[in-house]
Amino acid sequence: MSIKISNELLTKYAENRCSAEEKICVELWYNEYAAKNQSKTPDLTQLNAANEEIWSGISATIAQRAKVKFPFIKVAAAILILVSVSFAIYKVGNSDDISKNEIQANFVSGKVRAEVYTSSNRSTVYDNSDVKQIMSEAKGSDEITIRTQIGEEYHAVLPDGSELWLNANSEVVIPSNFNKAFRDLKLKRGEAYFKVAKDKAKPFRVFADKTIIEALGTQFNVNYYGGENKGVKAFLVEGSISVSKKDEQAVIKPNQLYQGDDLTGAVSVSEIENPSAQYAWKSGYFEYSNTPLQEILEDLSRWYNFSFEIHPKYKNKTLTGKISRKQPFNEVLAILEFSGIKYRKEGVNLILEP
Repeated sequence: MSIKISNELLTKYAENRCSAEEKICVELWYNEYAAKNQSKTPDLTQLNAANEEIWSGISATIAQRAKVKFPFIKVAAAILILVSVSFAIYKVGNSDDISKNEIQANFVSGKVRAEVYTSSNRSTVYDNSDVKQIMSEAKGSDEITIRTQIGEEYHAVLPDGSELWLNANSEVVIPSNFNKAFRDLKLKRGEAYFKVAKDKAKPFRVFADKTIIEALGTQFNVNYYGGENKGVKAFLVEGSISVSKKDEQAVIKPNQLYQGDDLTGAVSVSEIENPSAQYAWKSGYFEYSNTPLQEILEDLSRWYNFSFEIHPKYKNKTLTGKISRKQPFNEVLAILEFSGIKYRKEGVNLILEP
C-alpha cells in the first residue's frame, strides 16, 4: 500500500515538530525527487505521482533506522520552507502565468552593491577593496558613509580589520577618528552584522539612535529600521557585548537578543531558540520562526522593492520557514499563497486581501 506525504506533515516539518521518523520521510522523499527532477518545478500532480514511487524505498529505510539513534540529516540545499516546503506551492488548475511573469519582471532580488560617501567624493563600489582604498585616501577630516539602497547588500573590511555586512536599505557612518582612542561608528538606519577584530585597547562601539553597543572582539547583529520595527535590536552570536541606553545597561550573552521599545522606553533581553534566524540574511536567506507576517513583508519589501497593504485579517498571522534571497519573487508569492494568504498586485503595490 502506498503512503502519501500530507500537507499536515509538511507543515509539521516546517515548524520543526516532526518525529525522527517523519523528518526522515520528508527529507528522503524530497531529496530523491529533486535528484530525478533537477530542472523541473513540480506541481501537485507530479508530487503525488512521486509519492507512489518513492514511499516504498523510504518505508524500508525507516524500518532499518527505527532501532538506532537517528542522526541529523542535512536538508538538501534546494529545500526552501515557509509554512510548507516550497516545492509544494504550485496548485493544479488555471494559474495566471502572465500575471506571475509580470510580477517577476517588476520584482527582482537584490545585488551586492553600495555607495561610499566622503565630504569630497561619492563613489559607487562593488567590493570591499574599493572601500578600504577610499578610507585610506580620505582626508583626515572626512566622515565616511556607506549606504545600501533597497535590494542591495554589502560587505566591507574596515581599517582595523573588522568586518561589516550591510543589509538592504541601510546606512553606516564612520567618523574620521575611527581606530584612534575608540573604534566608533554609527548605524543611522537598517541592519548590520559586525565581526570585530580583537583590540582590548580600543573598544568597538556602534551607535544606533540612543543606544550604544560596545564590544572588544565578538560577532553580533544590529537591527534598526526605525519606523518599521520600533527600537534597536542587538543579537549576540559569540563573545560578549554591553548595550546601554541612557542610564540602563545590559550585558548580552551568546544567543541572547536585546530589544528596545522607542514607544514605551522599555528594554528586554531574551534567549533565542532559533538563533540563525536573527542573521540568516548575511548568509543569503530569509529565515523566520513564528514571525509576524507584517515583519516578514517588511523584510521582503526591502529586498524585492515593493510596497504593501495588509488586511486586518492577517494581524496575528505568523509564519515559520527559510527561503533563499535569490529566489524569484513570483515563487515567494506562491509560497505565501499556499500558506493561505490572498493578494492582488497594483503596479509595485502588493495588496493582501481577506
